[in-house]
Amino acid sequence: MAEPAKDVAGIGKDTAVIGEDASFSGRFVGKDLLVLGRLEGDIELRGRLHLGPKGHARANVRAAMVEVEGELNGEIRADALSLLPTARVRGTILAKRLSVQEGAVVEGSINPGSARHTEPSASPFAPAPAAPAAPTGQPWAARPSPPAAAPAPHVSPAPQGPATPSPAVPGPPPEKKPEGDPPR
Repeated sequence: MAEPAKDVAGIGKDTAVIGEDASFSGRFVGKDLLVLGRLEGDIELRGRLHLGPKGHARANVRAAMVEVEGELNGEIRADALSLLPTARVRGTILAKRLSVQEGAVVEGSINPGSARHTEPSASPFAPAPAAPAAPTGQPWAARPSPPAAAPAPHVSPAPQGPATPSPAVPGPPPEKKPEGDPPR
């Protein structure tokens, strides 16, 4: 059992291992897990999940750190997710930090920045919750809504008289008529 664990960096003596010839079906809860064989079910880890290059998992995963070299189908919720060059992931990824190396294949949705314990309704793309209603004992809560604004009154144009330039409007000065000429 200990030999395969030495090949993967960071695997400690307390790491559970599912060997290449082994399969597991059900719910796995623990600290660290190395999957070299097959796993189907739910995985909840306080630490790290490492899915080896020949590992296959059909699972919903919650872990602090997930590293995938093999094939994983399902939902991954992690603080940090690393997809190595041979990784093949199908499903939903919710991770605070995501690393995808060249060659890795991802099919599905990715929601970066999501915490591992986030509920689906708390997605960063969900609408904001409605503001709480004001307490009924407050004076502003009892006031009726103001009436709709009345339309603006119609303003008649000013009567037309002789054109006199406005000092604020630049333009040519008005023509002056000679005073001595009688009107014709």
